[in-house]
Amino acid sequence: MSEINKDKIKHIAHLARIGIDDEQAEKYAKQMNGILDYMKILEEVDTSNVKMTTQVTGLKSVMRSDEVKQYSSPDDLLDCSVLSKLNHSIVVKAIIKE
Repeated sequence: MSEINKDKIKHIAHLARIGIDDEQAEKYAKQMNGILDYMKILEEVDTSNVKMTTQVTGLKSVMRSDEVKQYSSPDDLLDCSVLSKLNHSIVVKAIIKE
């Protein structure tokens, strides 16, 4: 992996719409390279006999099954609304006047 320099940091800052000056970019480049150098330690760990971990909570399924419910009329559904109703529809304020 190539070294992170201040130009790359300034480019990332530009993409994130963050204004930084050259001094800050130099400081962040040094910090980022320090972090990446530290992470290289992980390349030395032998993980050949370790199973891939894709889920750590033990949950099997967090989705509920869909349940079909029958309603006697559309008005039953409209009764859930506190808005005014007229002819099986909810009445909303007009925003475009002709």
